Amino acid sequence: MLLMYLARRRMTSYSSSFGPDRSIRDEFFKKDKYPASHNNMKILITGASGYIANKLASWLADHGHEVHALIRSDVFEKWLKHPKIKTFKGDILDKESLLLAMKGCEQVYHAAAKVGAWAKDASVFYKVNVDGTRNVLDAALISGVQKTVITSSSGVLGPARNRPVEENDTRFIDFTIDYDRSKKLSEDVAIEYSRNGMNVVIVSPSKVYGPGNSSHSLAANAIINTFLKKRIALIPRGTYSVCFAFIDDVVTGHVLAMEKGLSGENYILGGINISYYDFFNRIRTLSSGKGHIIKVPKGFIKTWAHLQELNHKLWGTPVRFTARSVDHLFSNYIFSSKKAISDLGYSITPLDEALQKTIHFLVNDAAGSQIFI
Repeated sequence: MLLMYLARRRMTSYSSSFGPDRSIRDEFFKKDKYPASHNNMKILITGASGYIANKLASWLADHGHEVHALIRSDVFEKWLKHPKIKTFKGDILDKESLLLAMKGCEQVYHAAAKVGAWAKDASVFYKVNVDGTRNVLDAALISGVQKTVITSSSGVLGPARNRPVEENDTRFIDFTIDYDRSKKLSEDVAIEYSRNGMNVVIVSPSKVYGPGNSSHSLAANAIINTFLKKRIALIPRGTYSVCFAFIDDVVTGHVLAMEKGLSGENYILGGINISYYDFFNRIRTLSSGKGHIIKVPKGFIKTWAHLQELNHKLWGTPVRFTARSVDHLFSNYIFSSKKAISDLGYSITPLDEALQKTIHFLVNDAAGSQIFI
């Protein structure tokens, strides 16, 4: 009864400060926080209709776990048809729906987020990604969840200088998009809860591609699909490189982080560091295509972004990317996964193998998936 009272109190008026309420934390310490992993667990996944979380839900269900999938709309149920997956309509900003979906769960994967380079109201990034993370961790604490894995983004760490970025490197430039800034703040929330006794691990995927539902127009799959179907890829002029991570590796990395990850630690789930040109040239070769790879100057893309912003002011047209976010494109976002490899057993699929699977999916199997072109 005391715990339910504390739950109601915390979930109706939570503090904006980081970390769990001390009275709730004291109650939590009475539980066995770190029991051994076992089969057939109840596991909640937030954002289960999303690209990574949807694949993760299927993987866990296929391996015998009972998955509670939190989705915002019934329309996404078609992507979660599995006898071991139970969908819960809710929102990470709706604290009661979180508690209902989390009931009886031993583990939580928090993958729900507001993504993108722009939003009409930028505050939504912080409301969903920061306050939403706090709500999930509060609910996990109240529900007696044993361990939580938070999906962040390697973009939080910023671009590289002269070597791939690692987890403990200090970001040396300001944030250019609210998504990255809000994910950094959500990491701060998770770390604070960890310091206060919760078992919370952070994983940071890089740019993810591969078979699966990808609903964002700037996602790697959508851009690859455009190259395959329309035979054109616009890439930044220069020799800029990015870290492309295969979806199957990232999903496995989440599971490994739950099994072996240390509380309070962050693990980059990356892949192959490669230039934009070499990446699309490899796709062109493997697909036996004749696509055109066009290197576009920064000034042109900035002008395009400014025109989008002007159209939004005049006509309310959505903005795909902002002028500030163009700097993100003209930078080297390359990362090292050696910590995840050594500590978790993470592995990276060879580029050609991953691209062949992706090409096959986009050409043959993507008709029923949500791929924006």
